[in-house]
Amino acid sequence: MDAAKVARSLRTISTPRQEYPLRVVILIALIAFLLGSLLRSLLSPSDFIYVVTDVGSLEQVESGWREIRRLVEVKYLVGGWDFQIAVVRRH
Repeated sequence: MDAAKVARSLRTISTPRQEYPLRVVILIALIAFLLGSLLRSLLSPSDFIYVVTDVGSLEQVESGWREIRRLVEVKYLVGGWDFQIAVVRRH
């Protein structure tokens, strides 16, 4: 048997392959990357800060610990500043 006939018979035996357009593959890869980044940021350790508000004219002072979980962080955006989007939980 000739190699071409063997290759042809293997192609007919194997299951048909489904092809996807390049834009669908790129879109799925982008969604997977964004979901992975979100999950990673939610699993990362939290930052804790102590907030004290200026008493000034306020009768009630809302100070205390806050837990901050970063969702998005871009370091060294402009002039050494970082850009962060986070959620805060009050303790």
